[in-house]
Amino acid sequence: MYGRAVYASNPAEVHNGQVIKFIRVVHGVLFAAGYLAIAVLASVISYYGKPELGLGIILTATAMWVTLVVASAVINRRHKRAVRSAEIAKSAAAAGHTKTYSAHATEDYEHDAHTVWSLIRPAESAVLLNDAQRAFTVPGTPAGVGEQQCFIRRDGSVSIMEIVGEESPWWATARPVTPEGALKRSTYRLEPTAAGCALTVGIVMEIPVNAELAEDPNERWEAQMRPYLNRVKEVLSARDC
Repeated sequence: MYGRAVYASNPAEVHNGQVIKFIRVVHGVLFAAGYLAIAVLASVISYYGKPELGLGIILTATAMWVTLVVASAVINRRHKRAVRSAEIAKSAAAAGHTKTYSAHATEDYEHDAHTVWSLIRPAESAVLLNDAQRAFTVPGTPAGVGEQQCFIRRDGSVSIMEIVGEESPWWATARPVTPEGALKRSTYRLEPTAAGCALTVGIVMEIPVNAELAEDPNERWEAQMRPYLNRVKEVLSARDC
């Protein structure tokens, strides 16, 4: 069982901001010095009998300088807006001002709930069902509620999920332990059907009240979970052979 986790502010951000400001100052000084050097060069060329060339150099340098100043102003304005929006979002999250989104994806299987549960429940199954390169139960954590499962993905990222509720083989709820983003809960529910059972994988996510998702959560979740649900079916079918 897998998921994502929670965002936390970093005290080093203040230091990083000071470093960025220092780099901007140095950049501005070097740019001004370069422009003055070009202007001197153009004056020398004009003095020694090529005024057209000297004028062309100074006009080109001036046009480039104006373009860079305008571009820098636009970029700085957008950066300040982004920083301000992030600060507002963090403040809202810290104050508990959040809104909740949920999404679900379901697949039917011609196997009973116990069979499907025995496949999806162990942490190690993520190697078969997801993009995990390695998966295991964190040593020292209890079986069932409180159990933590660690997943190391092929891209090198690591996540840890903790089981916060469970009734075998019918449902389980997990939360992310490793910090990464919004508050999330992953849910897994099995329900009997005439042919076997249905597995519904869901997510409940809390984001700052003034933030908006870039895309529809149901469509995104469906696209994200459909390969997992299909893979469960493939593994179950392979075991029957």
